[in-house]
Amino acid sequence: MEHVLIWPAQYPLLLRGLAEQNGAFILDALESWPTCETSIDEQGVEATILPPIFYLLWLKPLEPFESCYFQHIDEYDEQQQAYSQQLFEHLDSTGMTRQSLTATLLERLLEYSDLQLQIDSVANPSFFELLLHRRYFQVIKWGVTQGLKMEAVDVCNAWVHEDLREAIIHALPNCIIDISETTKRATQNLLKGDEYYSLLKELCDDEELTSLLEQALLAHVMQDQAKQSVLIAFISQGAQGHAKDELGCSAFMWAIEKGFVNVVEQLLPYQDIKCIDDMGQTCLHYAVRSNLPSMVKVILNAGCDPHQRDVSELTAYRLAMKNGALAARKVLEEFGVIELSEQAQYNKIKQVHALYALAILLLPLQLFFFFHDNLSAKQEFVWGSALLGVSVFVLARGIRGGPLYPSRIHPWSLKGLSALSWLSISLQGMFSLLVLITLLGV
Repeated sequence: MEHVLIWPAQYPLLLRGLAEQNGAFILDALESWPTCETSIDEQGVEATILPPIFYLLWLKPLEPFESCYFQHIDEYDEQQQAYSQQLFEHLDSTGMTRQSLTATLLERLLEYSDLQLQIDSVANPSFFELLLHRRYFQVIKWGVTQGLKMEAVDVCNAWVHEDLREAIIHALPNCIIDISETTKRATQNLLKGDEYYSLLKELCDDEELTSLLEQALLAHVMQDQAKQSVLIAFISQGAQGHAKDELGCSAFMWAIEKGFVNVVEQLLPYQDIKCIDDMGQTCLHYAVRSNLPSMVKVILNAGCDPHQRDVSELTAYRLAMKNGALAARKVLEEFGVIELSEQAQYNKIKQVHALYALAILLLPLQLFFFFHDNLSAKQEFVWGSALLGVSVFVLARGIRGGPLYPSRIHPWSLKGLSALSWLSISLQGMFSLLVLITLLGV
């Protein structure tokens, strides 16, 4: 469907009145201005007539290659056409820019008409949308200082341009039609990582603003294209990285996994380094996922427990082995954090309890030597078996107390075996002492 903007025959009179500052011409043009509406003819052409303020943005009908939103068609007679052409030739000769001319004419029109009422009567395109499209920043600044109000979408679109921010802040809240909707849109843009903090600071209280910053930090760090500079900006504005996603992973943990060392170092003072997510994973687990040596060192130096297990019974070291994070694993080993594979852990447990079993079996052997009447060098055999039993037991305890021994719960059968080894060594010591007493008595 073709969209056509009709330039009413009254416009040249309005333009002449504004240019010559003739109030009679201005009032005559405004009183006879046709009804602002959109109609569709039999050919499906959509024709629109707008309030006078909109025409002052273009000043004269645009050529087809210049048009936006509409094709421009005028209803002027020959005399009006000639006057308009002469007027713009004169204005062009003065060196005045079209933007400056628009601002001057709007300022004069303000004395005779309610500009806000004209702006509000048109939803699409909006007055400020057209100004932004034409980059008429001078006119926008003038408008907000005069109390003209902007829709939420126009405020946020204008905020993108740094040249307009100061003017908008100075005009707040009078330049906004709907503060609630503006806050909502600005928040959405803030969560995308855009700079809307200064605007929200003017629209929200401190508690609400802090919450928005936390959510913005979390939302941005979760993005695939997250930028460390944006995260640091949020932190400098007051974010502390406490907001969590649906799995209990905080923005701080996300920053660790992404390898943003500078961000993590700035957030550390606000964090509990012993915190875990809903899966039982610590900050060190996330550091291992980053596979960045400097990140692992930062978290270890901060005091994170390297032996904490998640719900899958994985420590940070085991996670490094599982994920093939060789760089992270190397740093853990440099800090003395070393664990065995599942098979190696099984072999280690089997080795310790085999030694316990051997210590237990040496008790019957010692009893055999002790009660054998015809055995020569009985004392030596008793003491030798006891010494061997103690040596085996001490070796088993040494292995079990070593850093590589798996810290997992053993079944009751192995716990019983350990208890019997204690009993066996105790009895072997008693029999050795008894043999010594007997020897001394003789």
